Amino acid sequence: MKRRPPLALAGVAVAAGLTAAAPASGHSVIQGFTWYSDGSFVKSGPVGAVVIAYGTSAKPNTGYKLRIAPLRPEYACSDENVTDINPAVRSANGRGFIANTAGVVDRPPGEYEICFYEWPDPSDKTATYPAYLTVV
Repeated sequence: MKRRPPLALAGVAVAAGLTAAAPASGHSVIQGFTWYSDGSFVKSGPVGAVVIAYGTSAKPNTGYKLRIAPLRPEYACSDENVTDINPAVRSANGRGFIANTAGVVDRPPGEYEICFYEWPDPSDKTATYPAYLTVV
């Protein structure tokens, strides 16, 4: 996976159009994208930074939570070691748009993925393709 250099942390956004099958291990099916509010999808910032994200092309009329997980290039938006950035359930509209959602990053330094995960957690759950965050 080719990575872009980290940018200064500002906000987070989501755009969609990508759908992939879930691996047998029960990870999410990818549908849509996550972006920072400035339109980028790669950022860096300190522990305790506030991120702002939105989603596009997510599963329409569906609830999602903004969550963070350690980077696993082989499984985008892995469901392992995931925590909420914002515990509120946000609904994708009829076109799959998820409005700006903000929250504090409470993870130690490292590389992470930020995704909107379908909620409640069905067996065939979807997640938006991740935005990437390096906590420094």
